[in-house]
Amino acid sequence: MRSQLDRLLAQLGFHHAEGRALLRDQIVMALVTSLTALVLSGLGTWGVAYACGAFLVTVNFWWMVRFAQGLLTSTAGAVGGAFFRFFVRLGITGAGLYVMIVEAGWPVWAILAGMSTVMVTILVWGALRRAGSNSAKEA
Repeated sequence: MRSQLDRLLAQLGFHHAEGRALLRDQIVMALVTSLTALVLSGLGTWGVAYACGAFLVTVNFWWMVRFAQGLLTSTAGAVGGAFFRFFVRLGITGAGLYVMIVEAGWPVWAILAGMSTVMVTILVWGALRRAGSNSAKEA
């Protein structure tokens, strides 16, 4: 599954290997934990709120990786467009949170727990990189 998702992300334009790996791991983390939350909550509000929080942060992370990759390859003249897209992403994230918290009345802790999947993904990725670099130094 990892290699299929990796190939799909490469086809979608994610050419930086580490950014693609981070995004792939986030997608897997969000899917697995969201399905678990939905099953454990009996498709209840908590599980749906968790899954929507994980989805929102994954989409946001998708855009962020795409943005970072674009900065690595773009010229200085593209900065204005990048900042505009940043503010569009920020607005969409805010609107999504507003709908989930205010309009739907979902539990904030469930949404935050779902959104924290990206932090877990980044921490695990960093820990594995650090462990790999330490073992490489000792060899």
